[in-house]
Amino acid sequence: MKNLITILLLILNWPCFSQNITVSDPITVRSDDTYDFIGKIKNQYLIFHNKGMEFEIKAFDKDLYSAWDKEIELEKRRSTILGIVPSKDDFSVIYTCRKKRKLNLLLSRFSPAANLLDTATIKIFHNALLTPSLRVIRSEDKTKVLIYHIKEQKKMEALVYDLETMKILWERKLQPKEMAYYEKYKQFLLSNDGDLFFILQKENKKLQKEKHHYEIHQVTADNKYGFFSIPMQNHLTYDILFSYDNKNKKLTAAGLYSEKNRGRANGYFFMNIPQGNPEDHTLVFEEFDEKVVDNLLGKKADVEKGIADLDVQEIVHRLDGGILMILERNRILERGGLGGAGDFNNRTIVDYYFDDVIVFSIHPDGKTHWKNVLHKKQYSQGDLAVFSSYFLLKTPANLRFIFNDEIKPENTVSEYVVKGSGEFERNSVLSTDDQRIQLRFAEALQVGASEFVVPSILRTKMKLIRVKY
Repeated sequence: MKNLITILLLILNWPCFSQNITVSDPITVRSDDTYDFIGKIKNQYLIFHNKGMEFEIKAFDKDLYSAWDKEIELEKRRSTILGIVPSKDDFSVIYTCRKKRKLNLLLSRFSPAANLLDTATIKIFHNALLTPSLRVIRSEDKTKVLIYHIKEQKKMEALVYDLETMKILWERKLQPKEMAYYEKYKQFLLSNDGDLFFILQKENKKLQKEKHHYEIHQVTADNKYGFFSIPMQNHLTYDILFSYDNKNKKLTAAGLYSEKNRGRANGYFFMNIPQGNPEDHTLVFEEFDEKVVDNLLGKKADVEKGIADLDVQEIVHRLDGGILMILERNRILERGGLGGAGDFNNRTIVDYYFDDVIVFSIHPDGKTHWKNVLHKKQYSQGDLAVFSSYFLLKTPANLRFIFNDEIKPENTVSEYVVKGSGEFERNSVLSTDDQRIQLRFAEALQVGASEFVVPSILRTKMKLIRVKY
C-alpha cells in the first residue's frame, strides 16, 4: 500500500472554539487490516499498519502532513504481533514467530525513521505444538513489560522484560491455590520498578460475604514471591479496579459495594496498601448520599435500593496519595428483530447506552474530598459502542472529559473541565457538521501536555484528528 494513501491536511477554522484542530483527508481502511497509533516520537506521528503478512510504518510530520511509508522487517513474515511499546526516542515491537517446533518470543527496536536498531530473543518455547496465548502489559513509564500466559486455567508463567537493558528482569511460574482463571476476578499490574501484582477475588457471594476478600500475589523486581489477603468487612463487591501509585509506592483500589443485591451498588470504597506493609492498609466504605442518587436517578429514587449499571472506568492518582475514582453509567440491551415467528433470519438488535460520568475525589485516608456528576447521554445501536464513552486528557491544571454529544456523524463534541477543587464547567470543543468524521474517543491517545489525537472511522474511511489546547 506504499504511496496509496496521501494525507492532505485541512486546518479547520471554527471561530467559536479556542482549540487548534487538524483533520486529515481519508485513509482507506481494509476490513482485514489493523492500525495502531504508536504515538508522537521526535515530532513525528507514527502509525503501525498490520497487513497480516507485511508490517508498515506510516509517518506524519509536525503539521500532520504525510511524510513517508516504510515496510519494516521482522524475523519472519508470518509473525504474530503481541504489542508495540513507544519510548521518547524509539519504539519496540514484541512478537512471536515459529521455527519448526520452537516458538520464538522476540523484540525488535526501531528508530523514529523505522530503521531496525536491534533484535533480541526474549524466550524460546521448545516443543510448542500449541501456541500459548501470550499477553503483554506495560509499566506506566513504558520501560518494562510483563509477558505472561495461563496454562490449564490455573498455572501462570510470567516474565518481566526491561526495555532499557533489553534483558529479562525476572521469570517465574505461579500456581495460586484454588485458582480457576476463567471463574475468578483477576487483574495484573506492573510497577515501574518491575513488580508484578496479580489479584484474585474470593467468595464474593451473598451467603459468604463475611469471607469475601481479595488475594494479592506479588513478585518483586528481585524475583521474591509472596501473597496477602484484604478482607472486605462483610461487604459484597459490585465493581472494583486496582491501580499502582508509582510515586507513593502504594497499591490502591477503588470500587462499588453492595449490601444485599450485587445487581445494584449502595456505595463506594477506597483501598490503600503500602508496599511491604499490607497489614497497615486503609479500607474505607462510603454510602451514596441523596445528592448523588438524585443527580443520577431523579428526586423520587430510593437511596436504599442502590444504583445499577455503574462501572469503575479508571483511577487517577493524586500527588498526595489520594485518588480520583471515575465511574460511568452504561448498559447493553439485546432484543429480537422485526421478523415474525419461525423467521430464522431474525437477527438480534443490540442497543448501547453510555450516560453520566461520576467523579469522586478521595483523600489518602479514605475521606471524600468532593464528588461530581457530569451529565451526558449517548445512545447507539449495533456499533459495539466504539463512538461512545469519553477520553480523559490530563493537563497540569485540570482534567478534561471529552465526548460525543450524540452518536452520529453530524455532531457536537463537548468537554467537562474539572479543576482540582472539584469546580467544573462544560464547553463545546468542535463541530463535526459537514466534516464527514465520527470520533472514537475511547481510542484517543494523549501525545503532549495539552494535545491528543483521536481516530475517526466512517464506513471504510479513517481520518486522524489532532486537538491542541
